[in-house]
Amino acid sequence: MGRAAEMANSLAIAVAATAVGCTLVLKLAPSHHLDSPSIGPPPPTPASAALTDVTATVQGDSAARAATTALAATAARAPGPRPPAPLRQAGWIRVTAPTGPISLRAHGSFPVDWTNTTGTDVDVWLSSAAGRGRAQRLARVSPRAGSAAAGEAIVTLPRVRPGPAYSLEVVSGNGAVHAFSKPFAVTE
Repeated sequence: MGRAAEMANSLAIAVAATAVGCTLVLKLAPSHHLDSPSIGPPPPTPASAALTDVTATVQGDSAARAATTALAATAARAPGPRPPAPLRQAGWIRVTAPTGPISLRAHGSFPVDWTNTTGTDVDVWLSSAAGRGRAQRLARVSPRAGSAAAGEAIVTLPRVRPGPAYSLEVVSGNGAVHAFSKPFAVTE
């Protein structure tokens, strides 16, 4: 076997082993005596169409041809990318009150209203801006506030530092769905 044929054989084996996804140690033997006439390649399949160029370059070497044929057979059996699993619609929550820029007093009570299509109980949290579009939950102000499509709760703010960047977060029981009220200020 010539040096070029040996390199093509090694390359074909490495490609086949890589395509399978594991390290393989193969000993390939010719299927016929080297002096007998060569047997042509197997008929093309859709999976081996991509390997046409590789097989054409190693046509004379039966071991390399066997490796590229094995690679084509592996590619034909290998499943393609699976479609993503359908997402289960979790519903949505929309906070409808308090609205607009308002000022609320610490330890003061006020109503919060929401629409809930998740069908699960919701919790109401007092949150503050934590920078970069994030919010920090400070206190649960109404646990298990109900699972009705239209909900309302009277919440009492805990003692927090006065500031302009507070909001209420209404969260489904499993935490998958949530919504925020408009920002409001807390005063003394």
